[in-house]
Amino acid sequence: MLKPFKCYKTYTSNGTFIVPAGVTEVYITGGGAGGGSADSQVMSVGSSGTPTSFGNLLTLSGGGGGSTILGAANSAGGMPGGNGGQAGTCSLSASGFRLGNGGKSGPYFGGIVQNIPSNYVSVAIMKSRDGGYCSGGAGSNYTSAEVGSAAGGGDFVYNYPITVTPLSTIVVTIGIGGLGGNNQSHGRVGNGGNGILTVKWWE
Repeated sequence: MLKPFKCYKTYTSNGTFIVPAGVTEVYITGGGAGGGSADSQVMSVGSSGTPTSFGNLLTLSGGGGGSTILGAANSAGGMPGGNGGQAGTCSLSASGFRLGNGGKSGPYFGGIVQNIPSNYVSVAIMKSRDGGYCSGGAGSNYTSAEVGSAAGGGDFVYNYPITVTPLSTIVVTIGIGGLGGNNQSHGRVGNGGNGILTVKWWE
């Protein structure tokens, strides 16, 4: 079991990490960006999240976007970027409307569909939420015959050990969340969350 880290630095945007003198190993916690969901009113595909990387030493892939073609049989949730993420869903609710929750990544939960009226008469308040860090956006639907397809979460690692060279400079690239497909103005697609990366070490 690792002892508590004395030093760490978290990145939510691109930057550089200069390895401190005497440090030969760091531990990475973080993930690639989540994908964007798909709307069901028209053929729609959400884009994938982009990778998060720690120089050329580690790359964490982004989650896949959801895809929707009119008709439930042709729709699919986005795939995860790796073992640390989850796939998006396009599940059937009790009332016959299909609502997709975004795949989570690490400790961050994917977007969910909120504020849905019990009688389903107002599409305008069926809102899909964006994913949290590294997680996929949610997708809701237009009619009970269609699917709102959610997106996958990015790959995620905890305290992943990497050998480094003291005083070297490592470029940190943070993944950008995928955009949801069509009809964003109606609130039926959610964007993926951006990546995040924390570097930990002892001095």
